Amino acid sequence: MKSFHQLERPFVIAEIGGNHEGNFDYAIKLLHDAVEAGADAVKFQTYTPDRIVSKVESPERHKHFGRFALTLDQYISLAQECHRNGVQFMSSIWDMESVDALDEYIEVHKVGSGDLTNYPLLKRLVNTGKPIAIATAMANLSEVQETVAYLDSIDKKLISDGRLCVMHCVAMYGDPRDEYTNLRAIETLRRHLDDQIVIGYSDHTMGNVAVTAAVCMGARVIETHFTDDNTREFRDHHFAHTKESLAEFIEFCMRRELMLGDGIKQPVYKVETPRRIWEFRRACYLKRDMKAGEVLGTEDLTTLRPFEGIDARHYDDLIGKKLVRDVNAFQRLRWDDFEGVS
Repeated sequence: MKSFHQLERPFVIAEIGGNHEGNFDYAIKLLHDAVEAGADAVKFQTYTPDRIVSKVESPERHKHFGRFALTLDQYISLAQECHRNGVQFMSSIWDMESVDALDEYIEVHKVGSGDLTNYPLLKRLVNTGKPIAIATAMANLSEVQETVAYLDSIDKKLISDGRLCVMHCVAMYGDPRDEYTNLRAIETLRRHLDDQIVIGYSDHTMGNVAVTAAVCMGARVIETHFTDDNTREFRDHHFAHTKESLAEFIEFCMRRELMLGDGIKQPVYKVETPRRIWEFRRACYLKRDMKAGEVLGTEDLTTLRPFEGIDARHYDDLIGKKLVRDVNAFQRLRWDDFEGVS
């Protein structure tokens, strides 16, 4: 993908993230499940504990990331497996060294919410020239605008080329309540950011309601966590989509795009044929046999299918008109049946 403007339907990212829990074989299994569900991209998170968390200031977090980290060679293997299966490989890359190692395997860079203000990393990613999707959890509008302005200062064509997606997101890890979701922020981002910026949504809710609503509100990139078991201990499994629910959502996206059409209000002539219009629309008919010289009153006239003769929209025009010939009830009327009408 060269530009988010090229998307013909919402781009769906299955975010495995850390749900492989450091197990490469499990990561491969989840990748295949996401492919079977129909995801456009399968995403991971690339980090090493020493490059993401201070082991002095946050030793427990440092240990956590150490348990869940894969090697760069394993990420490259995952990328190659994605490409063999016809989907994009993505990863939130959380350090410069990993960008250098993985950039050639990635078409679209995803920036996690925690790196919204990590300007050195953002600059490196912008300089790849590839599209970038940035999540905005924990940020207010001014912080988002500030980051967008920074990105624009690095690459003046990033926005106009459609290479920037800003994603609404709420970091409700461990407490995925509906009332935290705030989907109207999608509309806020659209109103206050450049209209060439594509708006997306990164999900942390239960089920398909939020992602479905986000698409209906105009989100063109959807990221949702992915698992094969919502009951596993690690919290990110609890609100993740499974193969079945993700497939259902992707089917919705595909069908919705077909249903949207071109927006021109006119008959769909492949099904709303002239014959069908004739069958459904109404025309004016006499309710009784009438003779030449009689004048039509409301008690003499009705509207019926098929649409044959004088359009029902001319009902009022016929009231008070004098017949110039005999006409039977429910027979097609013509304008030349009436005096003074040519």
